[in-house]
Amino acid sequence: MTATNAVGSTTAASGQTAAVAAAPAPSPSLNGRFGIAAGGAIQNFPTDLGRYMDAVKGSGAQWVRIDINWESIQYLGPTSYNWTPFDNVVNAARARGLNVLGTMLFTPPWARPAGTPGTTPPTNLNDYQTFNRAAVQHYGPLGVHAWEIWNEPNISAFWAPGPDPAKYTQMLKLSYAAIKQLDPSATVISAGLSPYGSYGNFDAQHMNPINFLQNMYANGAAASLDAVGWHPYNFPYGLSFYGWSAWSQMTDTSPSARSVMIAAGDGAKQIWTTEFGWPTGSSTSAVSESVQAQMVTASFAKLKTWSWAGPAFFYSGRDHGTDLLNIQDNFGIIRNDWSLKPSYAAYQGAAAAG
Repeated sequence: MTATNAVGSTTAASGQTAAVAAAPAPSPSLNGRFGIAAGGAIQNFPTDLGRYMDAVKGSGAQWVRIDINWESIQYLGPTSYNWTPFDNVVNAARARGLNVLGTMLFTPPWARPAGTPGTTPPTNLNDYQTFNRAAVQHYGPLGVHAWEIWNEPNISAFWAPGPDPAKYTQMLKLSYAAIKQLDPSATVISAGLSPYGSYGNFDAQHMNPINFLQNMYANGAAASLDAVGWHPYNFPYGLSFYGWSAWSQMTDTSPSARSVMIAAGDGAKQIWTTEFGWPTGSSTSAVSESVQAQMVTASFAKLKTWSWAGPAFFYSGRDHGTDLLNIQDNFGIIRNDWSLKPSYAAYQGAAAAG
């Protein structure tokens, strides 16, 4: 080897040393409780991905929740993988020090019955487990160590043709085993459950989340989750008690998600609110931008009082569109034109307060 400085150069021989192993990717800190749920289109951002992640980082968030879309990644068949769009998202997040919660969902055509949508669970759940293994092997070295198993399986919009808690629990068990085998320190979150009415409300397409969680535990879910996922949307309302509110149903109703967990011996585990939020705009379900900001402040303050509340992911970072009558276009704390809503500053304030 040769060393050079301002005085000159000198050369010396060195004996061979052992290869230096790459440092392991840092694991997420479960102490970080501020997250943004990015939504499913972020991997398609052609040029704005860096700008989006800069905005998430600037908000004070420590986490970002993204889709790891099985349907898209393996659309062409069981031996074909197109990781690139999702690699871009993960790398952009990790480059900014953001922890990633990867939600594995949607079934490719070859793994589901013909003529059914991607929200249909796979015919053979082992195919999903195989994808779990591939995703953990691929993204673990990039620093992803937190996984959510599917999304809102208690409603037909994400589990077609209708909820089946026993089958979902089997999916969870297979996923947990696969993930933990490859990454024992990984955190596995059960799918965030969608709001649907009061306890006892269900039909062929929907099931109240408390009922669904009860059925999960009855089918042996306790040993196959590190935390329970929950989506406490109740827009356009606030945090006051309502029996039908998924926010109230976390702990204030009887039964509640917490009481179900405690009865199952899982009271020491957290609930991760992997999506929640209030849309702005002009629809009858919307709130004003000032009220959205108030809800950001109030919701994170309330979650801070609950020792069992894990990371919380506000939906979403940026408005998906500009149609003020479409609630799906208006959940962001940033407008579609990248201007900041008052809720962005409110989020920064909540995150700074810890």
